[in-house]
Amino acid sequence: MTHSQIEEQFKGIEGINEAKKIYKDLAKKLHPDVGGTDEMFKLLNQVYNHILEHGLNFLNDSEFDVELEKVISKILHFENIIIEVVGSWIWLSGDTKGIKETLKELNFKWASKKKMWYYGEMKSRNPQQKSMDDIKAKYGCQEVKTKQRNKLTA
Repeated sequence: MTHSQIEEQFKGIEGINEAKKIYKDLAKKLHPDVGGTDEMFKLLNQVYNHILEHGLNFLNDSEFDVELEKVISKILHFENIIIEVVGSWIWLSGDTKGIKETLKELNFKWASKKKMWYYGEMKSRNPQQKSMDDIKAKYGCQEVKTKQRNKLTA
């Protein structure tokens, strides 16, 4: 299998979980212990690492950095939170009080003026504070679907 044939296997993937699945399937064929060669397995690792380092292009024309996708996967199971990807940042709102320590462990920071948590590198402080609407308008925004607790109605 050539480098381009391995790359072809990863075309059109929608996320890191799909990339992992393809990697595992190819590893079962290309690993030296199961009939592959060292060279083919090295090529597979090279292609896979390139995908992990340079982000994944999603079919819906949005692009998430792999690091952001990993962080989102760690918070996606929490209920009653709103996860928004705005530019290269993750913004969280909703019922976050109970997961405050987890968010700190994941390097989220609290934006006191916006009353939201954010994840991402702030290159410098902006003397002119911008509203979330202005930030979303400038960088674009995509909401990530999370679990919602169903309320019982009598």
